[in-house]
Amino acid sequence: MKVTNVTSNTNTTKRTIGREYAFKFIYKHLLNDFSTEKSEIINDSKALNDALNLFDDSYHEEDSEHPDNKIDIHTKMFAKELILGSLRQEPTNSKLIEKYLTNNNLQKVDRMNLAVLLLGSYEILSDKDTPAGVFINEYVNIAKKYCPNDSHGFINSVLDKIAKDHR
Repeated sequence: MKVTNVTSNTNTTKRTIGREYAFKFIYKHLLNDFSTEKSEIINDSKALNDALNLFDDSYHEEDSEHPDNKIDIHTKMFAKELILGSLRQEPTNSKLIEKYLTNNNLQKVDRMNLAVLLLGSYEILSDKDTPAGVFINEYVNIAKKYCPNDSHGFINSVLDKIAKDHR
C-alpha cells in the first residue's frame, strides 16, 4: 500500500513539475518579443524542439531561487504536450476565458495569469477523465507560487466557471 502511495505522489510531483515547466514556457511566449517564434512553434515540430532546447538551457541553470530545476524525459514529454496543446488552442480558449472576466478584456490580464488560465483551460477541456478540480487545484497552486499576489482567487474563479459550463 505504501508503495502505491509513493508512486502516486511521485507521478503527481512529476506532473506538477511538468505543468510548472509548461507554465514558464507559455509565459515567455506570451510576451510580445516571442510572438513570431510562437507561431512557428505551433506549426513546426522542429521549431518547437529548438525552442524547448533553448528554454532548457536557462531552465536548468541553478540559482538561489531554483536550486533543483531538473526535469526527466517523461515529464518533459508531458510538458511538451501541454505546451503544444495550449498554444494550438490559445485562440479558442482565449475567447472562452474572456467571457468570464469581469471587464471582458483579455489584454488587461497579467501575462502570468493568462499563461496559467490557458494551460488550465486546455487541461480541463481536453482531459474529461480527470476531475476538473484536480486541474483547478494544480493551477491555483502555480498561481500562488509564481503569479502576482491574490491571483489564485482569480484563477480559481475563472477555471471553475469554465469547468462548470463546458464539461
